[in-house]
Amino acid sequence: MEAAGATAKKTDIGVLHCLNPQCRGLLAYEVDSQNVLYVDLAWTARQQDGVAYFPCPQCGGKNIVEPFRTDKGVEKHRVVRWEAAP
Repeated sequence: MEAAGATAKKTDIGVLHCLNPQCRGLLAYEVDSQNVLYVDLAWTARQQDGVAYFPCPQCGGKNIVEPFRTDKGVEKHRVVRWEAAP
């Protein structure tokens, strides 16, 4: 028997993969389909020249983390692009 008004919410949470298309290594973060951090661990990102990033353990590249506001005005963080390590 189902509870009245109960709905099953489908989640799209998965493991963050390096955004380098030749790498796709696994990083220890969970993200949704838009690469928004499921648990906002942006504070663990490394910082260099004002840029926050998660280093890839496989290729050494930088997966850049940036803040954004949701439609409801909540500040969250997402991984937006990849940069090669210098």
